[in-house]
Formats: sequence, C-alpha cells, structure tokens
Amino acid sequence: MNPKHVGAPLVLALLVIGCDAEIGPLNSPSGISGVIRFSHWPGPDSLRDLRLVAFESYPSDSASILPTLLAGHAAVYPALGQKFPTFIDSLSYEFTTTNGTNLQVRNYDYIIIAQQFGPSILTDWRPVGVYSTTPQSFSPAPVRVVLHHVTGHIDIQVDFANPPPKPWR
Repeated sequence: MNPKHVGAPLVLALLVIGCDAEIGPLNSPSGISGVIRFSHWPGPDSLRDLRLVAFESYPSDSASILPTLLAGHAAVYPALGQKFPTFIDSLSYEFTTTNGTNLQVRNYDYIIIAQQFGPSILTDWRPVGVYSTTPQSFSPAPVRVVLHHVTGHIDIQVDFANPPPKPWR
C-alpha cells in the first residue's frame, strides 16, 4: 500500500474508535428513563396531580419555581394534558426531548416527583420522591441528559408517608 494513502484510513479508524459509546443514531431522542415505585398513597382528596420535574439547580425558595419553569431551567413530565396513573405500585417512564416536554440536553441537579396536594396549581406542590444514588437517602444525584441517548435506571422511590424535605425553607 502506498504510504500516502495510509493516513486517511488511520484517521477514520481513530474517529470510529474514539466515538462516545453513548451517542446513538442522529434521530434518536435524548432523555432519561426508569421506574417510579410508590408506597403509602394518600387519600384521593389530597392528590390533585403528580409530575416528574427535572431542575437544572436546586430551587432556592417556592417563589422561584414558576419563574424557573417559565425560563426553561426545569422540565416537567408528563406533557401538559397527560397525567400519571395513580394508586399503582410502580410505573416505568421515559422522559425524552421528543415526547412533548421541554427537556433539554444538559445537566439536571435535582430530579423529583412533585405532588399537587391542594387546589392552587401555583403554590400547592411538594416533593414526594427524589432521584438519589444513595439508597434510603434524600441526597439528590445529578443527571446529564446526553444527545441522542436515553439514560436508564433513573429510578425514584416515592413514599407519601415519608417525603423528602423541600430544598427551600
């Protein structure tokens, strides 16, 4: 083989070997998936809605949540007009950039299940589960949404009788 032509195949081989194994086909969605496990469901009168919410950073107070959502610094699942089923033991979910949400390719530091417990859609929310890699803890674990890849095993335990503390006072 001519030494002048060895360079192109070598560069191509290095590019293929050096590709990130988590990158999928260019039309694949980006997101997270997992299982949400529920226990100690509250009465139906205190369960108006449930949402998975991914925040880029910890909310500093309850008043900052709506502006954070409106500014696109948090994403909510399921999309508007859809609801989680309730009074079940577990639920498999896939929260992606293609299922009608505002999820973005970026880091999310605080991923929770939020319960609307009262009539006010603006103020009557509390965390009832948090994604953590430390079992039996409420220590939030960050998650990176990777381009064209759905990261699995983002599992969340929801115990309505023992919810995580709010990150604000």
